[in-house]
Amino acid sequence: MATVVLVHGAWHGPWCFAKVIDGLAARGVDTVAPELPLLGGLGADAELVAGLVTGIDGPVVLLGHSYGGQVISAGAVHAPNVTHLVYLCALMLDEGESLRDIMAGGPNAYDAVKLDGDHRVVIPELAPATFYGDCSQDDIDLALRSCRPMPASPAPAPGGAPAWKSIPSTYVVCEQDKAIPPEGQRHLARHATNVISWDVSHSPFFSRPDLMVDLLADLASGP
Repeated sequence: MATVVLVHGAWHGPWCFAKVIDGLAARGVDTVAPELPLLGGLGADAELVAGLVTGIDGPVVLLGHSYGGQVISAGAVHAPNVTHLVYLCALMLDEGESLRDIMAGGPNAYDAVKLDGDHRVVIPELAPATFYGDCSQDDIDLALRSCRPMPASPAPAPGGAPAWKSIPSTYVVCEQDKAIPPEGQRHLARHATNVISWDVSHSPFFSRPDLMVDLLADLASGP
């Protein structure tokens, strides 16, 4: 049985995966959900994940949500025990691929954040519709209390080929997403080994943790 590592996205933290962690524990699956530094840029976040994953004894299924997709693409490059990558409405970018192009053509995450000095922060009045469209008020309240700043000008991405070029992967397109346009997700998903689609918002760890648990438990159990 593989260990599942859950990597959160921008502004968030491991707290967002609580329901998924509980569901996987009930299925006998070990999980780890690190807290990314975020303010250190993508390189620091990827380095943390790389160190964590290579320190796990045995196979790993590594999931990245949203921005976390960039983190796992960089962090799993030198992690031979990662057997599968999961991109949950995530940035599965190739070298030279533009985030601007992916986010074009509809509502996106930048509609619900603002500059605050050297940081980008979530706008409480706009975040629910963008990030949590099908989530309960309790989950929305938790998120608004817990979201953290991101750098206004993120550090450059680490160079080199992304990990999905050598590790099997699954892309989950979230069809109600208002943070990363579904059409952009489908464009990214062409890089993946497998593609599935869920009728959910940007945050299925809140609204449909059962879908995540079923997918991850199946992958963790291996072929």
